[in-house]
Amino acid sequence: MNEVIELDIDSIAQGGDGVGRLGELVVFVSGALPGERVRALVRERHPRFLRATVSEVLHAAPDRLAPLISPGDHVPWQHIAYPAQVRYKAAIVAEQISKFLPGVAVPIQPVIAAPQPWGYRNSARLHAAGAALGYHAAGAKTVVDRADDPLLLPALRATLAGLRQLPFAGLINEVLLRASATYGYATARIDPAPGADRTALARLAAAWMAVTPVLAGVTLGDEPLAGADAIYDELSGVVFRLSLSSFFQVNHAQAERMVEVVRAALAPHGGRLLDAYSGVGSFALPLADDYDEVVAVEAYELAVEDGRQSATANQITNVQCIAGAAERVVGHLPGPFQAAILDPPRRGCHPALIEAVIAHAPERIVYISCHPGLIGRDLAPLVTTGYHLILVQPIDLFPQTPHIETIIVLHRA
Repeated sequence: MNEVIELDIDSIAQGGDGVGRLGELVVFVSGALPGERVRALVRERHPRFLRATVSEVLHAAPDRLAPLISPGDHVPWQHIAYPAQVRYKAAIVAEQISKFLPGVAVPIQPVIAAPQPWGYRNSARLHAAGAALGYHAAGAKTVVDRADDPLLLPALRATLAGLRQLPFAGLINEVLLRASATYGYATARIDPAPGADRTALARLAAAWMAVTPVLAGVTLGDEPLAGADAIYDELSGVVFRLSLSSFFQVNHAQAERMVEVVRAALAPHGGRLLDAYSGVGSFALPLADDYDEVVAVEAYELAVEDGRQSATANQITNVQCIAGAAERVVGHLPGPFQAAILDPPRRGCHPALIEAVIAHAPERIVYISCHPGLIGRDLAPLVTTGYHLILVQPIDLFPQTPHIETIIVLHRA
């Protein structure tokens, strides 16, 4: 569509777009900020709303900055001063909770801002297309070549620079870079291009490690190729073994804060803790000293094995790591549980898991959301059965993007 519209931006939406009106239509404008007047190119027209992209800023908001990266589809909020990013994220969380949990008292705490708005990511997934290496363009499979990325930890920037010195075209389709924020080194996981020869990939891995002193190992998928096939990092006093495809929070400093908030919110005093969608045990293992037993349930088997190995290495003996989908496992676990942690992926909790948790009736539940739009859906059944929100703590793990993590604590009267 080639329609250009002119409008004022009044607010910001979940997902990060500026919001304005054109007559009776709501208009979501990517790249626009509250307080601005813009011209925008319409991308989608629907009966009640439009989606558009800024083509010209006629009156800029005071919080607008010049972009640091161009193009920068993976940092869609880089044009917003960081204090304003934090304000907008607080507003998004409050708006989503009040919209989908009407009438529920919402004690929302100030957002815990990130200490480093840049240079915080401990992982990156890059795609290759010939000699181009970078991220996919927004809404497309086109690879945007990325020579460097200031969003990454220094070890990852060095690792990316090392790969770009080498002839990787035709050998790799995708590469996952992982860094240890604690120990300052990196590892890489290669997904090969169709028909790529393993011997050639091994030579590439060896050459990559030779030109990149911080690169400790390269795997081919989940199989060792050169050097180390796992990475070690420390969180809340626990040393974690991490397979390269296991999930670990990308912002180490803020992950530490999350453990602190969850521990304080649970006010643990023994008993049993359920950790659903537990991953490698990033809550289960640090909180193990506070409970008689912790039961951690995770569907991804490599992450479960990482959790078991980390527990053994740290001499933690009261954490049971169970491999299986939480919605299938939790309902069959013996009770009681004094507390539960629900840390689902972006799609939110499976309804069957919510039902199983309600049946176990823990006194306190910590629900962690990375999608504010699903908070109401997941919490409504808990609120209906007598749980009360006693804390809503947004925490910014993803500066330069609209993504926001929210820790919500519920208590059963």
